[in-house]
Amino acid sequence: MQPLSILIIGVGKLGQESGQRLIAAGHRLTFVEKDHQLAQNAREIFGNRIFLGDGCDPKVLEQAGISTAQVIIAATGDDEDNLIIAELAHHIYAVQSVLTRVNRPENQWLFTAHRGVDSAFCPVSMAADFIKAEIDKQADKIQG
Repeated sequence: MQPLSILIIGVGKLGQESGQRLIAAGHRLTFVEKDHQLAQNAREIFGNRIFLGDGCDPKVLEQAGISTAQVIIAATGDDEDNLIIAELAHHIYAVQSVLTRVNRPENQWLFTAHRGVDSAFCPVSMAADFIKAEIDKQADKIQG
């Protein structure tokens, strides 16, 4: 598999963990973070791959290299920001693949291909599905 050029917006826990795994897999990553302290903490891990700024700002995205990114991961803690990032990446910069985090399960319906989202993931829904599946297994075990 060829390494991809990936831009991650948001370097909280999800952005950092994803970034570490993707770098370990050989991909080329750049990050954007608007929170100064989070950006500083991420620099300790990722070095100069961190751009301080708002991922909804086209100028910041351009400085971070969106024009050469093959994949964008909008991993901020704000659904509205993630949608704006997806729309910019897809409709303005023609990024080939856009993945977005959905923080609030009730907003999942908004994250569509029409808005520039290729794949959306909701950690809350994913965890709840996992818990339910595990409870179902335990119920079968206990009752069976």
